[in-house]
Amino acid sequence: MKSVFSLCAVALLGLAGCTRAESQSGLAHEATLPGGFGQLSNVVELDSGRVAFADTRDKLFFAATFATGKVDTLGTRREAVAPDAAPGEYKFPGWVAHLAGDTVALVDFSALRTTLWNEEGRPLRVLPIAPVAGTAPVLVYDTVGHGYKIDYQAMLEPEPGQTTRPDSIPVLRIKLDGGKVDTVARLATPEFGDAMFGEQKQQAATVFAPNDFFGVLANGTAWVARGRDNRVDWRAPDGSWSRGKSRKHTGQPVTQADKDRVLAQVREQGKQYGMPQDLPIQYPFAATKPPFDFALGRPNGEVWLQRPRARDDDALIYDVHSRGGEWQREVAFPTGASLAGFGENGAIYASVRKDDGTRTLSRYRLR
Repeated sequence: MKSVFSLCAVALLGLAGCTRAESQSGLAHEATLPGGFGQLSNVVELDSGRVAFADTRDKLFFAATFATGKVDTLGTRREAVAPDAAPGEYKFPGWVAHLAGDTVALVDFSALRTTLWNEEGRPLRVLPIAPVAGTAPVLVYDTVGHGYKIDYQAMLEPEPGQTTRPDSIPVLRIKLDGGKVDTVARLATPEFGDAMFGEQKQQAATVFAPNDFFGVLANGTAWVARGRDNRVDWRAPDGSWSRGKSRKHTGQPVTQADKDRVLAQVREQGKQYGMPQDLPIQYPFAATKPPFDFALGRPNGEVWLQRPRARDDDALIYDVHSRGGEWQREVAFPTGASLAGFGENGAIYASVRKDDGTRTLSRYRLR
């Protein structure tokens, strides 16, 4: 499979209902893996019905076969990974991508390196990537020799003499062989506001404000989901752009329950950095939720936009936009399931919450 994944501009709908019954689609369940995992990353489809994914809570890398239910742990997790460590070692596997042929890339969020594996699960080597725009890892790849990275440093560290943030963020295309870098897209700068951590004030991205998302197809065709305009624009390999059609959106109000949930997540994440759990925290919040808060591309050229939910236990709904930039339909997922990846022949993979709080992986197809 030549996978298609998106890169979030800065993460953290009004329900624009469809008007025709034929514009609504559901999912038909095919198979579910046994056992439970902590928290699943994205999913990459391999050959013969196998998949690769990471458990970002237990920090392990897996390959699994749906036909047999067999799950294999790949490589070895280490508490520390030296710069010259073998490619089969990792500390925090956080993202998986498919490059050309049968090569799979595993992004280690802690060791700040990307290792290459074959589809059989054997580690090959460390992928050298030109050090541009800071140390944040490259998550998006095509199969014609490029990685893509959003230059957050352009936003966080303005050029000397600048007193305001830039009005756009460049998306850099990095040639894996040679390191040549160019800009292929620009994303809208996120909205910022004042956050308070105890008595310390700092700027933070406004939670629930609309953001842009970026992704590529296997051949290097790129797309940008525009959060403020609720549309998907496309960039052809020759550099020409086509503008998608905006879709009307009325935002859901951001409730106090939404704010409490986000702040609880901030506290939970802050534990690993020693943040006191009784520290007063204030964050900037938007008044209404955006049209989508996540985007993922499908190999056939569709882009699926995930609507925000009114409540945590609501089922997720995705708005599907075509390669031509037109809204096609909405797809409702089962309660507790969220989109994790796509495969060939219409396979749709979802991370599914189990009754015991763990998660597993299911494969579906559109009805």
